Amino acid sequence: MSSEEGKLLVGGLNFNTDEQALEDQFSSFGPISEVVFVKGRETQRSRGFGYITFTNPEHASDAMKAMKRESLDGRQIHEDHAGKSARGTRGGAFGAHGRGHSYSRGGGDQGYGSGRYDSRPGGYGYGYGRS
Repeated sequence: MSSEEGKLLVGGLNFNTDEQALEDQFSSFGPISEVVFVKGRETQRSRGFGYITFTNPEHASDAMKAMKRESLDGRQIHEDHAGKSARGTRGGAFGAHGRGHSYSRGGGDQGYGSGRYDSRPGGYGYGYGRS
């Protein structure tokens, strides 16, 4: 059994929420092995989402069901199994909220923009109006 099975993606977090507050909110559902916040590379500030890994995948499922439409630090949070929503969506976590930075070579729909910049030879999929 992989740790990915017990991993939840939690989004919609208040930018002032810290790892301890998130752990406190979810710890009643079972033992947590890891809490990780995703931070901006340059600012090192929270990007509003993170991951909670439960030692037992059943606890993750229970937490996800129980926390649906709950709030933490004044913001409604969203949970999903990390492996399902983090992979395969074109806009990152929770659907197509793309910031237009896909960095993938080649064409195709990359979030914002018409895609015309993506098909440029050697382009990097910015797709939001760079000239």
